Amino acid sequence: MAKLAHVWTASLDLSTIAEPVLRRIWSETGETVAMFVPQGDLRLCVAELPSPQPLNFKRGVGYTERIVRGASGRAILAFMETTPPELRKYLNGSGVDLKQLESELAQTRKRGYATSRSELIRGAVAVAAPFFDRNALLAGSLGVFGPEVRLSAARQQQVAQLLMNEACKLSEALGFGSVGATRA
Repeated sequence: MAKLAHVWTASLDLSTIAEPVLRRIWSETGETVAMFVPQGDLRLCVAELPSPQPLNFKRGVGYTERIVRGASGRAILAFMETTPPELRKYLNGSGVDLKQLESELAQTRKRGYATSRSELIRGAVAVAAPFFDRNALLAGSLGVFGPEVRLSAARQQQVAQLLMNEACKLSEALGFGSVGATRA
């Protein structure tokens, strides 16, 4: 409980800074929007705006999941500086294949976002993009979750572009890029 309380209070400022970003994504997509931060081999939901639609997927603030599972976890993991032994530790008991994960992480780094379909919840689609702090370190991910009937491949591309744009804005608000700009 103490660890969760510490994470929660540390994330208050982050949640406050991120609120306008999350609201823009929610308003644009009409789907559930959430923000996750890494916690060891887990990811923790620190903010969520549930979809107003009758058919929706949500987990709630405080929800944790293995970082190797789901789009929001892989969007984080792809941009973390992990060693091969750490990656194998994250996989331990997850049922996720190392080669498949490495391939997905490489693809996520290349395109800038992660996706998942029916991975954690049958019929659910997720798209997530990472955001960074002032030290250019991975700070977390922004994710959109909805049913596959509304998140076709074309819609996923639109959502991914929106998430990457908004993740850039959040990263800038957290000071990403400002360190290098002061040196120029």
